[in-house]
Amino acid sequence: MKNKTYFKASLREIIFSKGRFIAIVLIILLGTLLYVGIKATGPILNHSASQFVDKQELSNLQIISNGGLTEVDEKLAKEIPDAKVESGHQLFYADSDKNQVVKLYSYDKKNQQNHLIVKSGHLPKKENEIVLDEKAKEEGYRLNQTYQIDQTDQVKRKNFKIVGFVQSPIYISTEERGLSNVGNGNVNFFAYLPESNFSSEVKSIIYVRFTNVKDKETYGKAYKKAMDQNIEQVEKLFADRPKERAAEIKHDAEKELLPKKAEVADNLTKIANGQNELDQAKAQLEQQAAMMPTGNPQLAQAQAELEAQEKELNSNRDKLLSAQQKINDSEKEINELKTPSYSYDQRADNPGFQEYGDLSERIAAIANVFPVFFFFIAALITFTTMTRMVEENRREIGTLKALGYSRYEIAIKYIIYALSAAVIGIVLGSVIGTHTLPRLVFELSSDRYNFPGVEAFYLSRPIIQATVAFLFASLGAALLVLMRELHEKPAELLQPKAPKPGKRIFLERITPIWTRMSFNSKVSYRNLFRYKSRMIMAVIGIAGCAALMVAGVGLKDSLSSVGDKQFGPIIDYDAIVTLKEQPDETAVEKIFSKNEKITNDLAVMNQTIELKQKGQANQKLTMMVPENRVEFKRYLHLKEQGKSFTLPNDGVVITQKMAELFELKKGDSLTVYDDDQQTFKVKIANISDNYLGNFLYLSKDYYQKARDTDFEVNSYLLRSKKMTKAEEENLAQKLLSSDQVINTSFMSTQIETQEHSMDNLDGIVWIFVVLSGLLAFIVLYNLTNINVSERLRELSTIKVLGFYDREVTSYIFRENFVFTILGILFGYGLGIILTKFILDQASMETITFPLVIHSGAYLLSGGLTILFSVIVMLATHFRLRHINMIDALKSNE
Repeated sequence: MKNKTYFKASLREIIFSKGRFIAIVLIILLGTLLYVGIKATGPILNHSASQFVDKQELSNLQIISNGGLTEVDEKLAKEIPDAKVESGHQLFYADSDKNQVVKLYSYDKKNQQNHLIVKSGHLPKKENEIVLDEKAKEEGYRLNQTYQIDQTDQVKRKNFKIVGFVQSPIYISTEERGLSNVGNGNVNFFAYLPESNFSSEVKSIIYVRFTNVKDKETYGKAYKKAMDQNIEQVEKLFADRPKERAAEIKHDAEKELLPKKAEVADNLTKIANGQNELDQAKAQLEQQAAMMPTGNPQLAQAQAELEAQEKELNSNRDKLLSAQQKINDSEKEINELKTPSYSYDQRADNPGFQEYGDLSERIAAIANVFPVFFFFIAALITFTTMTRMVEENRREIGTLKALGYSRYEIAIKYIIYALSAAVIGIVLGSVIGTHTLPRLVFELSSDRYNFPGVEAFYLSRPIIQATVAFLFASLGAALLVLMRELHEKPAELLQPKAPKPGKRIFLERITPIWTRMSFNSKVSYRNLFRYKSRMIMAVIGIAGCAALMVAGVGLKDSLSSVGDKQFGPIIDYDAIVTLKEQPDETAVEKIFSKNEKITNDLAVMNQTIELKQKGQANQKLTMMVPENRVEFKRYLHLKEQGKSFTLPNDGVVITQKMAELFELKKGDSLTVYDDDQQTFKVKIANISDNYLGNFLYLSKDYYQKARDTDFEVNSYLLRSKKMTKAEEENLAQKLLSSDQVINTSFMSTQIETQEHSMDNLDGIVWIFVVLSGLLAFIVLYNLTNINVSERLRELSTIKVLGFYDREVTSYIFRENFVFTILGILFGYGLGIILTKFILDQASMETITFPLVIHSGAYLLSGGLTILFSVIVMLATHFRLRHINMIDALKSNE
């Protein structure tokens, strides 16, 4: 009976202190929600993407060759261990009338890889049917329209009927479709048409799916490790194929050329014979002319016929000599034919695929810092609240000990209270966090990806970590205080703790200020320093929440500032024009001069190089060598910690991220690997600021000295007036049609891509800000609630002494106001440190995030914290108005 009554009393404690109980539950809930939810977001997003691409049988590898792929290649591919192989056609089609570039794929219903998702209509059933990318609807295409492909050398048919619009797992991005080597250089959309329509017997792509990665997460380390091994085997198998394919192409070309060559030779022999016969006839005619009188009509006719024959013979000879020259040129081209390249593209090379993975990586990087700090603040406040609760009930504990209750029986009340709050908060936080945050993040970025949705699942590690931490913060706090209180004698517990003695504070020593302060203000400031632990805990709690809000908005500012820091302050050119091998530079510069938008151009040599070091993953960089190093500063502003410098003539400049990764400093020697894995050594003259990509800059003279080879122009940097998208596309098309240019890359496109990739994180940042604001509100409420509960006798006393309700509230408000202001100021500093730490964690091998926090972050953080403080004080004011002064003053009797 005794225990039953006490158990009811334990439950009543929850009801009577429901404000505090709900506050503890909400703090634990918010902490668990953010920690578990954000920790689960990256894995859930990746798992959902992995399930989608596996369901659509997306190929793990694409083998592509610029020399085409034959049956020999397909047979060799089938020898790859654990591989399923399919082949197909793909080519770029440029529609000059519509200024569109379309990537055409062959469709075969027997294929088991890269299943298309039909969004409307149906897949091709007849040879004259075609399906278009769903994105083609933006260009005005509709079902049952006729689509024309005017490329008779590669596609047999010209007119096709549009029977469907589809999505392909090769393109998970809703916008990005990759680059092309025709038209304006950018693919607008893709299309699939029956394989029988392609005229070439040589295929252009081999799709490979590996069974040994079937159950592995496509963004996981295990998948990447297995794929590295698979590609290593593929490269070994195909190691000799480039040379073999070159020999095959050469043999086929010579075989095709041989009959033509023989025919021309035969015809030239005939012409030579005909010329001999004609010469003999002319000689005979001259003998006859000597014997005949001048003006003989028969003689004149014979001479005319011979001249006509000679003219026709010469004409035929010229044609044959021209044909022979073409054959000679073809033979020369065959002899100079370069070995075709074989590339092995993984899923990460598909448009948008890596961007989605980077999003998850950034979330994971943020999840390692932001929620942990949030979690720490929540646990700290929970610990404080539970500690104060037990301390408040020391008289009750003393009474129960005096009545004969055991330590366990007394403790069970607080164990129930702490466990109830912790379990409710942890369970709700885990469920809500797991099911809402990943879905919310996905919805905020779903317009950029073709995934149907996410499938939430529980991650045991963060849930266990949250459970352990909050059980310690709630139950642990209660038990720690109970252990101390229960060791005291009942008589000691029944006596109230002696209040802390008043002391002179530092402010009292500043007489001009102290003498001008009101009595109430003096009391408030004395109380602040009298209860230092209360002040420190309040400042820490408020500072933590303010820091979280500063960091949340600061992250948004910093992430969105990458493009602003890179394009303009560092990269000051508007386009890069990549030339084909051995280009006619005059023809390209002629196009530049005719375009009134282009103001300047600079010839450069761009190459992809590689850095290698034990214990560090190989890193690729772009090596840029300008023809004129002094002129180069107009196109690219080299800076070291914000200070500009000119490209040196002796030594190289490397960007900061690579210097950090490889622990490089000025004066170090560096070994560089080129495309052919040939090495050369350079000396580091300087390290440059950079935020996007990795670069190595060196002068033309130093390049020639370091490599002992001539400088060869393969690119141009362009500076121009502002151009519209249409003007950019028009320029790119003209450059590509000159047959001297491979691709034109505009910085405006890169800026747009960068902004879009950062937009994906905006939603996450605002989630942090909102949850941090909620935590700040609950923390302020809880701390104020504790403050009032601990000081009921004090507040009742001043009410008895005649203080008005407004003055009683001000008595507490002044203290809270000081806590809030101090907390905000400390929070600003802490927020800067926290933002910097998160950015360091979130930065990647190709992106460095600058620390940028605009004034709005401080205004939002400070403003919300003050607003919450005012709201809490208004609620506290109504509570203080209803204090029962008699009961409060008798509470220790």
